[in-house]
Amino acid sequence: MVLELLKYPDERIRLISGNVRFFDDSLQNIITDMVDTMKANGLEALSAIQIGIQYAVVVIKEADAYKPYINLRIITTSGETVETERTPYYENISVDVPRHDKIKIFYENEKGEAQYADLEGAFSRVIQHQLDYNYGSTFVDRVDKETRKRINEYLPKGLVVSSNSSCPTVFYRDYIKRAYKYVMLAVWFSFLPPFFIDDSAVMAKLFLFDKIALGTVPFLIVGYAVYAYYESEKYKQCTSCQTGNIIGTSGFALAQWMVLGVIAFFWMGI
Repeated sequence: MVLELLKYPDERIRLISGNVRFFDDSLQNIITDMVDTMKANGLEALSAIQIGIQYAVVVIKEADAYKPYINLRIITTSGETVETERTPYYENISVDVPRHDKIKIFYENEKGEAQYADLEGAFSRVIQHQLDYNYGSTFVDRVDKETRKRINEYLPKGLVVSSNSSCPTVFYRDYIKRAYKYVMLAVWFSFLPPFFIDDSAVMAKLFLFDKIALGTVPFLIVGYAVYAYYESEKYKQCTSCQTGNIIGTSGFALAQWMVLGVIAFFWMGI
């Protein structure tokens, strides 16, 4: 059955979608209605909330098939790209939106079976765009303040806002993540001088630097995790604030630190 798409200024677009706990005919009916609506409107992707259904279901057209992504979550992210996006909700509006270039996702299929996928490029962007809707957000929450102001002035009733805080364009936790990445990068570079310098005094200073740097990294990672969790509670509608994403990023960073520590122990003699 073809259902009506939510259009501006319908405030239901800001509702946060609940997780699907039933994998039966009623779920299949929702998916069927979503596919019918996509075909009728020529859409390549659709989130259930865009037709007023408050469940975490996303359907993506892949070639000639329509694939559902249920209870979709982003686990890890990397890279950034900026491209123009549109939405049937805000008609006649298109803006440049920053997104992660590569993501790892978790989702469930129609049978409730856990699935994982590594995505990049255009398809990664489509997934992120649709996932925003599940958290009561749209692409206008991801643009800078000046762009949001122009869109707000253009719309006859202004932007439709959430009862929660909108997604900020900058998360302070990213500064902490950048700090521990730079520290670990500096340790990697410290492995190079022994190939070119034969000075025990210089080597001793490098060894001391590596000890201090490697001892600092886990505190920075823990600080990132704690502050990221705080931001996830503050900005619950943002896809990048998911707890799974925070845990995945922190775990990956700790694994990198451990590998670096082992290499430093054997190579530098720490």
